[in-house]
Amino acid sequence: MFISRFAPSPTGLLHLGHAYSALLTQNLVTRNSGTLHLRIEDIDITRCTPDFEKQIYRDLEWLGVQWESTPLRQSEELSVYKNSLKQLVDKGLVYGCDCTRSDIKKALSAPNNLANDGSAMVYPGTCREKNLSLDNQNVRLNLLKSKNYLETNYINFSEQGIGPNKENGNQIFEIGWLEKKYGDFIIARKDIKTSYHLAVTIDDAKQKITHVSRGNDLFHVTPIHVILQNLLNLKTPVYVHHPLITDKNGNKLAKSKGAESILSIRNSGTTIKEIRSILGL
Repeated sequence: MFISRFAPSPTGLLHLGHAYSALLTQNLVTRNSGTLHLRIEDIDITRCTPDFEKQIYRDLEWLGVQWESTPLRQSEELSVYKNSLKQLVDKGLVYGCDCTRSDIKKALSAPNNLANDGSAMVYPGTCREKNLSLDNQNVRLNLLKSKNYLETNYINFSEQGIGPNKENGNQIFEIGWLEKKYGDFIIARKDIKTSYHLAVTIDDAKQKITHVSRGNDLFHVTPIHVILQNLLNLKTPVYVHHPLITDKNGNKLAKSKGAESILSIRNSGTTIKEIRSILGL
């Protein structure tokens, strides 16, 4: 059975980049006689609104995107994420962190720091040995302990789409690469006790997703999701990353940068057929 999903966040109006991803995923599902699920990623409680969520449904229906069953809403799954986090806590694979962004920058700028070249906010493990309470703290995954727990230096996934550097086929990553790229990343924010990474990993398992179709800007966070799948004994889906729709300057379309919304395009009289043509579909 082929099962995929489209997972928008109601933090703004959908734009052509979302339309491309949704229609591409639906085409993929149709070709494989599969099922498409809709997920509303609304754990960002400060930015998500009911009005944006309602408009997501209207825009997708206008585009002709059809999904099975009731959409999964992340805000209704917090207890599920909490239970998954507890599994990692019980395995001794996480720790509390009270570092601010300023603290991390300061640690990275220290003369004896070898964590990275200063070009990215790679967490240097400041709180790893502090034994802080997990209450009212961000919770980070201890990658060194995770590697020892899995008894392997490598994780892998199958890529049936195309990554940002034309990646395709079996992808193998060293867990050490994750340490250098991100450091011990946050898997539960102190305010909601989950994170994007933990939530989507659990959601994909719950919705029995076999093929994750999404933009290739997320290709390099896929190893984060794969290591969580391994640690939680969840099946790793096949990944089908696709190129992004960009503006005239070659930049990714984004709500925060004022990308024209589907609603605006609809109101201008543009037809669905014209949108498909614009998107190359």
